[in-house]
Amino acid sequence: MGGRPKFRVLSLLLASSVLAFLAACGGGSGGNGGGGGGGGYPPGIPSGLTATVGNASVTLSWTASTGATSYHVKRSTTTGGSYTTIASPTTVNYTDSGLTNGTTYFYVVSAVNASGESGNSAEVKATPISVTNLAVTISILNNRHPISPYVYGGAYPKDAATITDSGLSVVRWGGNATSRYNWKTQTSNSANDWYFSDYTYTEIGDSDSVKFIQDAKTAGTNPLMTMVMLDWVSSATSANNNGQLYSYSVTKYGPQCATRPDNADAGNGQKTDCSTNVTGNDPNDAHVPIYDDNSTACPPSAKGPCAYRKDWATALATAFGSAPHFYDMDNEIDIWGGTHHDVHPNPSGYEELRDVYLRVARGLKTWDPAAIRLGPVSCCWWFYWNGANSNDKANHAGIDFLPWWLNEVYWQDQIAGTRSIDIFDIHAYPDGPDTSTLSLAQKQALATRIYRDYWDPTYVSESGTVNQPWATSIQPNKTVPFRIPRMRALANMVYPGTPLAFTEWSAAFAAETDFSTALGDADAYGILGRERVYLASRWVAPDPANPNYQALKLFTNYDGQHHGFAPISISATNTGDPNLFSSYAAITADGKTMTVMVINKDPANGASVTFSFPPVNPPSSVTTYTLTAANPTIVSAQQSWNSAIVFPPYSATLMVIPINAGVPSSEWDLNPDTVMIPAGGSVTLHPTMTSGTANVSMSNPAADAGLAIAIDSATITPTQAGAVTISAPAATAPGFYHFSVTGADGGSALGPQVQSGWIVVGNPAATLSKTGGDGQVGNTIVLSVQLAAGSSGGTASGADIFFTTNKGTLSQRMVTTDSSGNASVTLTLPSGSGTATVTAEGPYGLGHPVATFTESN
Repeated sequence: MGGRPKFRVLSLLLASSVLAFLAACGGGSGGNGGGGGGGGYPPGIPSGLTATVGNASVTLSWTASTGATSYHVKRSTTTGGSYTTIASPTTVNYTDSGLTNGTTYFYVVSAVNASGESGNSAEVKATPISVTNLAVTISILNNRHPISPYVYGGAYPKDAATITDSGLSVVRWGGNATSRYNWKTQTSNSANDWYFSDYTYTEIGDSDSVKFIQDAKTAGTNPLMTMVMLDWVSSATSANNNGQLYSYSVTKYGPQCATRPDNADAGNGQKTDCSTNVTGNDPNDAHVPIYDDNSTACPPSAKGPCAYRKDWATALATAFGSAPHFYDMDNEIDIWGGTHHDVHPNPSGYEELRDVYLRVARGLKTWDPAAIRLGPVSCCWWFYWNGANSNDKANHAGIDFLPWWLNEVYWQDQIAGTRSIDIFDIHAYPDGPDTSTLSLAQKQALATRIYRDYWDPTYVSESGTVNQPWATSIQPNKTVPFRIPRMRALANMVYPGTPLAFTEWSAAFAAETDFSTALGDADAYGILGRERVYLASRWVAPDPANPNYQALKLFTNYDGQHHGFAPISISATNTGDPNLFSSYAAITADGKTMTVMVINKDPANGASVTFSFPPVNPPSSVTTYTLTAANPTIVSAQQSWNSAIVFPPYSATLMVIPINAGVPSSEWDLNPDTVMIPAGGSVTLHPTMTSGTANVSMSNPAADAGLAIAIDSATITPTQAGAVTISAPAATAPGFYHFSVTGADGGSALGPQVQSGWIVVGNPAATLSKTGGDGQVGNTIVLSVQLAAGSSGGTASGADIFFTTNKGTLSQRMVTTDSSGNASVTLTLPSGSGTATVTAEGPYGLGHPVATFTESN
């Protein structure tokens, strides 16, 4: 039988003793499970202790303990105590003031009543900081517009699993190597990135471009492909795809500046002076020709089968399926003569870049009717305005490259009766100063403020590339990038309805691994959405090992459930220094959830922020998702709403806020909100309803001094646009001018919406005068105009003039002005055709002067 009965009796006696002891101590349970005060027991141990840091202060809060009449707040400077009681509040919160910033304090709280004191709560720690007091005003009715889902993209993510986890909305198959990708051999040439050598091209493990599209879609993203527009692609095959083929053999072309580390015969294409390119090389050394379709036979000189764009695009179209068929039209075409000088030895010229684009882009639309074409995929600030051929700008009336190129594409599309560009695409690395002499701290500060380049009309560039007088002779405020509004204004002026894309961007001045890059990226994502960019792809996609990967997830997958920043941008203005603080806000379509991104770029001071939400009442709670340098992972916390919230130094915080904001009965847009006009010119906006059925009545037009704004047609209906005319008098100085219009819909209880935008005012327009042909009668009439550059910043010669007629035929639609600015066409009118109106238009880059002829037969 042994001793089992004795052990059982002893166990029961011990259990009874423990229960009696616990009952005397309030039951040993915390929070609301305390033993209560009614039976002569001390209260339970407090639970839920949290600490919020402030300037030389820490605010503590906790969950009430049943039966407690007061609490003891205890503090230590070492974890685990010993603790000193510093206060005995009767409420469940306490602010400990007069602390030393930068010192870490440890706190516990016990509950007290007449019967005694509970045990201590779980310990929390807090390090008070100096703070800057700021205000953020969030208005659900100001500048409401959808955020494009395609702004959270990147190139070369680590793998497919990373795409899914990070929430990348676009993955770009792009870069220098893709300009010479051969879809049949799945190889490419590294160009001047790496000794002009042929290798297998891979992204997310795929060398097959068709499989890349399929795998990207499976991972939950939208692929962005690059359509080759150069004339050559890699000739390597699986037998020689590891650098065996290259463009600049030392044996064949002589000594060179450098050779490939693993092959002394593979040169870098520069002579021994390290500045002069090797010329006369044979592209067949490492390439085969690529043609639009097989109507062009592969030449005998080709060292392998030629490639055909039509066959490739047909295969890609099938792989895209129902996903958007995004195509970059090659890559940085304006610097082909440098990056790809082995197959494109001369600088890219204005006409070449227009003509090759039009040919391939139009062809692509026939090969893949769903193609969405992005162009011109321009490199960078200097080339935006000058191209690569130093003579071209002077030979084209002094017109900056991008306005010239887009203008030419627009007019050629008018002639052809079809659109050839869907998205205006540039690469947009914000330009910074020479960083070679900067300290790490200076590089970090630069990385967190540099995206002012994208939006701030007061930010004078710190880069000598931008901040100088000769990059552009036509654009206003030439030392201020104002990159997104400037480029959107240009596109809306020249080719209305063309959205903007940045398919390369980044500014990792202190390295991709540095936390400053995470804060800069968070700032960029907020700006791209707020400023209405349609598609953006970071170069390169964040690596999961780096903090900026978490910065992306704050916008795309902050909780691991693929919830992200809300889809409708709303106004979030702040009183902070834009170098040190940013705020962005958005709301869901049902008006029930608001997301607010707060970026405190100050490495030393916290930000104590007071929020207001006119016309909505403050929320009752908030969940925060915070990324800090000390803990570069997303940390979530839920709390009751406070009148002021402190954000740690050097942090990005996403606030997810349940709110009953309501929904306007109708949404509307200025259409467009940003556009460019010359001094002395005007533009008529056509505000349209984007959703809803209640009519919108516009009022209260307002604009910066220097603009005149008037509402011509105040009512917007589901089928009828309104009209707002904005004029810049001749005396208006070139620059950036802000304006706004209020619109009230009759069915909304929220109040009127305010939409605002920018007018980029350029130099006064050139003039276009009629010098012959007006008022003539006959079957064949010669019409002549003369362009005078005036104060436009351009010249009279080399400008294209676009002619249209409502009757008869014209000998030409586009005529280039001669050295005196003259351009002529012949109008042929059938007998008895009556009166014809012929319009001559000058370049948009020179202010778009217009002359009109009236002729008859």
